[in-house]
Amino acid sequence: MDGVLNVLKPAGMTSFDVIACLRRIYGQKKIGHGGTLDPMAAGVLPVFLGRSARLIEYAPIHRKTYEAEFVMGLATDTEDMTGRIIKTGKVCSDISLWERVASKFTGIIEQIPSSYSAIMVDGKRAYQLARNGKQVILPSRKVEVYHLQIREIQSPYIRLSVTCSAGTYVRALGRDLGNKMGVPLAMSFLLRTKMGVFSIGQAKTLEEIERNPKDCLMTDISLLLSNLENVSLSEDAAKDFLQGKRLRTALPDMEVTAVFQEERFLGTAFIENGVLHPKKVFS
Repeated sequence: MDGVLNVLKPAGMTSFDVIACLRRIYGQKKIGHGGTLDPMAAGVLPVFLGRSARLIEYAPIHRKTYEAEFVMGLATDTEDMTGRIIKTGKVCSDISLWERVASKFTGIIEQIPSSYSAIMVDGKRAYQLARNGKQVILPSRKVEVYHLQIREIQSPYIRLSVTCSAGTYVRALGRDLGNKMGVPLAMSFLLRTKMGVFSIGQAKTLEEIERNPKDCLMTDISLLLSNLENVSLSEDAAKDFLQGKRLRTALPDMEVTAVFQEERFLGTAFIENGVLHPKKVFS
C-alpha cells in the first residue's frame, strides 16, 4: 500500500511508537516519517507508506511552524521540563523586552543543537550518549527563523510562535533566547502546527486512522512533488526510462525532476549535459 498520512502525534509517544502503531494498522513494513518530534511534543507528523517512503527527501516539508511554551527561571540538562534542573534564575514579565531580544533571532542564525537531540554521533543518537553520562558537543549549524513572536507571558510561563527551517531546534532557540535575556528557560510544551504542505487542521489522530485507515491515506503522491520541475515522456521513452536507461533531452540541467508519462508518475531523475539520468524508478 502506497500513500501519505498526516498524523497528529500525541504527546507521550515517540515518533517511532507512531510508526510501530501504523505498521500494525496497515500491515505495512515499509513506513517512514519526515521530521522527528520529541516524546513530549505533539502535532503534525507526515508519514509515508510503501513506495512513497522513497520520496521523503523530495517532500516539501522543510518549513515548520510551532507553538511553544517555556518556564522562566530555570534551565535543565535536556533544555525541557523532562530533564534535571541545572540552573535557576530570575523571571521577566516585560513582553517588550522579550520582543526586542526575539528580533535578534530571526533570519539566518547559528545554533548549537541540544545534546539530547536525535542527531547521530559515531553511530548513536546524541540523546543516547547524553543519557549514558557521556559528554556530547555538537557543532553549530546555520538555520533560518522566518518568524518569531512572543505570544503571551503569564509568569512563570512564556509562549512563543516560531516558523523555521528544517534542522532548527525550538528547545535550543528558547535556551539561546533566555541566555540573551539573562533569564533561564526550559521548554514545557511544544506543538507543531504546520510542516510544509501538512497542517494540523487536516491531521488525523491514531484513533481516527485505526477506524478508517483507507480514508485517511492520501494516495496522490503529486503532493510530494510540488516543489519539483516536471518532465513528460512519450510512451516509448517511458518504457526506456522504466528500464533504467538514460535518455537524450534538449532540456537544461536539473538537479532533480519528477518524470511523468501523461499523468502517470514514473520516478525522479536528474539532467546533465543533455542526458536525463533515472534516479528513482517507479515501475
